[in-house]
Amino acid sequence: MKTVIVPDLQWYGDEPLTLEFPDMWDVKRCTMACEAEDGMTEEGIRKALDSPLGTEPLGKFAEKAEEVVIIIDDMTRPTRSHLFVDPILETLHGAGVPVENIRFIMAAGCHGTYGRMDFVKKLGEDVVAEYPCYNHNPYDMLDHLGETSHGTPVYVNSEVMSCDLKIGVGTVLFHRYMGFSGGGKMILPGVAGFETIYHNHGPLGGFGPGFTPHPSTGTCVNEGNIMRLDAEEAARMAGLDFKVDSVLNLRRDPIELYAGDFVMTQRRAAESVHKWHGYEAPGGADIVVANNYMRANEAHIGMGPAYVSVGEEGTIVLLANDMDGEINHWLLNRHGKKVGARLWRSTRRPLQRGKRVIIHSPYKMRSYDMKIGLPEQITWIREWDEVIEVLKSEHGRGSKVVVLPDGTSGIPLQG
Repeated sequence: MKTVIVPDLQWYGDEPLTLEFPDMWDVKRCTMACEAEDGMTEEGIRKALDSPLGTEPLGKFAEKAEEVVIIIDDMTRPTRSHLFVDPILETLHGAGVPVENIRFIMAAGCHGTYGRMDFVKKLGEDVVAEYPCYNHNPYDMLDHLGETSHGTPVYVNSEVMSCDLKIGVGTVLFHRYMGFSGGGKMILPGVAGFETIYHNHGPLGGFGPGFTPHPSTGTCVNEGNIMRLDAEEAARMAGLDFKVDSVLNLRRDPIELYAGDFVMTQRRAAESVHKWHGYEAPGGADIVVANNYMRANEAHIGMGPAYVSVGEEGTIVLLANDMDGEINHWLLNRHGKKVGARLWRSTRRPLQRGKRVIIHSPYKMRSYDMKIGLPEQITWIREWDEVIEVLKSEHGRGSKVVVLPDGTSGIPLQG
């Protein structure tokens, strides 16, 4: 047998997953450029936070602040926020901001709500015990700030808007709509109202039934992306003062960190992500195994990189190992047998490439396999040995197998 190891169980112990393949297959595990890179030291993180791009140091902001909000990205992002939040809190307290004037809000956009353990995973027990942590509600408790130049009505979380110092902490990854995540997305969609998010994603961006994607949008299309420019305009209106955007290795350690103006941090981080998360992507594979780690609760994101490598007659094996299953989405998901969100596609579409998909995970969730491909193209198999037996029945000796270490963060650099 041939053995391949990939990262697994983000937020649940980070235990690596060992996959075994028959010797008769030609197996290639792709390698992301960041995998051999060590994470930044605590000193390096503090130095980056103290060297902001395009803004005054955080301590100067804090000296003038009365009420502070720290907005963190939600459980669809791999950020271990405490690595950055702990030194931020030291700076705030050093400038005289008391504990009772600081709060945390998880920027969930339309993803739903989170519980205590989610905040603990991000921030640590001590922070959750001492500072109030709030969910964002996209339907209520919103301030109307006007419209962007693109006609998007801007509604932003009222608690965020009540604070005179707004800090965002997050990570940059490739994004299917806005090119790359990070930057102003902390406001839109992060803590924006439903109608704001809807207009940005649907009428403006062109995603969803009845719309055509705007030509400026797409995976890794960052500059000039109309959705991103719209989000950044909304973030300026909301007054996002100081942003932290990290670039991670495949152990979720920061290898680069940018702080300061949210446009500048996002642009620098996006350039680095394209470099560090890239991998050589072979084409024409008989079998593509797409592990999904950094966004395992959105494992369908891994289909994009998988399509780059799979052959027309090939099989995609999609690993979806998140114990909590697929993330909720009030704007995009199905919410009943015949009921779905405003931008939900009620009809299933065939695979873009390849003949079938096997979803592999012990944590089966029936509603998840209803959003990928046609029913006859999808199979959910819990045991890896059974996955191999099914593959062996369809792909013989010499079959070309490509393993993607993380389909939700890795960027294929060539087809």
